Amino acid sequence: MMNRLIHTTIATCLLVWPSMALQVAGQTDTPSMDVLTEEEWSEVDASVQKSLAWLAKQQQRDGSFPTMPQGQPGVTALCTLAYLAHGHTPGEGTYGKLLENSVSYIVSCQKPNGLVAQVAPFGMEISRNVSRTVGGTATYNHGISSLALSEVYASTQHTSSEEIKSIIEKSIEATLQMQNWPKARKIDQGGWRYLDLLRTSGEPVDSNLSNTVWQMLFLRSAKNAGFDVEQKPIDDAVEFIRNCFHPEYRTFVLMPSHMDHRTRGMAGAGIISLALAGKHNSNEAQTAGNWILENTFLEYNKVEPFGQIGWLDDRYHYGVFNCTQASYQLGGRHWRQFFPPMVGVILANQRPDGSWDAESHSSDRKFGNAYTTALMVLSLGAPNQLLPIFQR
Repeated sequence: MMNRLIHTTIATCLLVWPSMALQVAGQTDTPSMDVLTEEEWSEVDASVQKSLAWLAKQQQRDGSFPTMPQGQPGVTALCTLAYLAHGHTPGEGTYGKLLENSVSYIVSCQKPNGLVAQVAPFGMEISRNVSRTVGGTATYNHGISSLALSEVYASTQHTSSEEIKSIIEKSIEATLQMQNWPKARKIDQGGWRYLDLLRTSGEPVDSNLSNTVWQMLFLRSAKNAGFDVEQKPIDDAVEFIRNCFHPEYRTFVLMPSHMDHRTRGMAGAGIISLALAGKHNSNEAQTAGNWILENTFLEYNKVEPFGQIGWLDDRYHYGVFNCTQASYQLGGRHWRQFFPPMVGVILANQRPDGSWDAESHSSDRKFGNAYTTALMVLSLGAPNQLLPIFQR
């Protein structure tokens, strides 16, 4: 418990990010660490240490963490963030070499066009004439991996941070290029979608929340870290995210439409995005926070029909990650009511070796359990406040 308090104090004092003035103005109830007892915090710390040790054994010779090619280097980036979230940095301490290798692997995946993705078009321009097999994951890998590199750059004074500076600059250019692609609907402006061109006879949709949140987090992280990112692309992304709030459903949905695309992951993603804009107390954030409390994670790794919602696209572990970060940003009763029961379920379902099960959703099961384990470690590390992007 004492180490957690020290970590929180240090993380808060390291840098005053440009976003902090906005965020402080909207804060009214700082998340309390008293939500768990000292003994319970010790159990959390023991769980995390066991998980990080397990992940270390999974790292491949090239620095990656195991998953299918379409999940790289996004899964490796999430594993890297998991270590950073618990105070580990490249080149230092027990996992210093591991992190140097994972960062090197992520960097090696950048294409000449700036995309950071193993499976992606290779040319100098970002081609959209690709299949869904390529286009469906490339933007996710790019956003998550670029965010990880930016957080490494912001969190360490190690020489590797300078080496990745040019990589991040190329990533920014690629992200902004994709944001500015023509959109058929005005309501989709400011957002991102899959890389491949939309081919449908129905309503054209050129942006969705699941892609947009990762790109927005990256741009915000890069701006906070001192990179030249204009405020307008971030503001435009926030506006799109607000358009994804559905008043009837009382939460954020995958895309602005009349279709029911509610998931716990998107609820958390919307809240996090607004929090970064200093809108902790906005009606959208508070209402979606209430919705999360009504739709719990008490049944581990369950994504089948739940209550009145089909939730065909709900991912359990991704949802836990987003909703934990969101609840911490909201603070107050949202944090008090969400975090303790979530911790109980997650710790009770950790495997003896320190990992967690692969995702039960058929689309994400193939990414393996280094992916889900990294998400759980990141969730348990939310109170540490050691990742600048998630600092409150």
